[in-house]
Amino acid sequence: MGVYRRGKSWYLDFYYEGKRYTERAGKVAKSVAEEKLDIRRSEVIRGQWKPKVVKISFDKFEEQYLEFSKATKKPGTAKRDAVSLGPLHSFFGGKLISEINPFLIEKYKQKRKGDGVSPRTINIELACLRHMFNMALKWGKAQKNPMEEVNLLKEPEGKHRILSPEEEKKLMDVIAESKRAEDLRELLMTALFTGMRRGELFGLKWPNIDFASRMIIVAEQFHAEGTKGGRIREIPMNPELTEMLINVKKRSHSDYVFTDWQGRPYKTCRTDLDNGLEKAGIEGVTLHTFRHTFGSRLGMMGVDLGTIQELLGHADITMTKRYYHPTAEHKRKAVEMLSEVTSNFTTEAKSEKSSKVVSIGNY
Repeated sequence: MGVYRRGKSWYLDFYYEGKRYTERAGKVAKSVAEEKLDIRRSEVIRGQWKPKVVKISFDKFEEQYLEFSKATKKPGTAKRDAVSLGPLHSFFGGKLISEINPFLIEKYKQKRKGDGVSPRTINIELACLRHMFNMALKWGKAQKNPMEEVNLLKEPEGKHRILSPEEEKKLMDVIAESKRAEDLRELLMTALFTGMRRGELFGLKWPNIDFASRMIIVAEQFHAEGTKGGRIREIPMNPELTEMLINVKKRSHSDYVFTDWQGRPYKTCRTDLDNGLEKAGIEGVTLHTFRHTFGSRLGMMGVDLGTIQELLGHADITMTKRYYHPTAEHKRKAVEMLSEVTSNFTTEAKSEKSSKVVSIGNY
């Protein structure tokens, strides 16, 4: 509690007699915000100041937020917001946003759980509500964000599909036999070698590839996975990927690296990928599986979480941990390595002890 910064504005945040008070100080220096905090706190203690109650309905603000979402977010993210706002509207519609408190949100959570909705979906809806109130604070339409006192539901870890080396070979062999899906192989191999997201692969252009330094430069935008916008991510290319993309460039007639069999930039590869998977007899695989396989293989090779986080472009390392799950075989080998270390240590200790025995010969 105290003063904190969100964007370019400072906010006041303090408790008095169990009640929380928040206020936007604006684009001022931190020292000014701290001075204003002291003044507000003393005014509250003396009963000389009460926060202004903004009277705006959830329905009205929902419309404003949707307009903002469509104008500033990716189409898929904006669509997800619209879907989340369906059940949120059903529950909070008709109320003022100032009336929405942590207790009411907890009741919403219980209702959605009672409706049989998965924790993952409920958390996505709550994340939308949290961002709505963050924007309401920024726009001066709310005094606090009730979601700050609400915990998300615990999600089951679940099993993430990983492509095995055998499945990879089988799929690539099938794709190689299809003239229509010929260009799909390079896209899938790039996904396996870089862990790039679907949108990053489809939007990749030749200027983003530096063959001299063997580096792919990705300009990151906001993703539901937790990546923050405005960053540049550099992904090294191994020799095999470098050679493959050089050959792709030689025959390319597009600004985009990956194009379909008609020479058009990919918007989806689902049909061709599904056809290849069906012929190869592989189930439960999507384009995202290749990204997950990339991260998982790095984890199984002992690459540290920080490096995997950077390569995948995660802002939060907790997201990276989802990609870090060694197989039973790797865990068995890890434990066996301890035996080797212990054995070597014991041998060295015995050797050292023997070397300290000095022969004094016969009397």
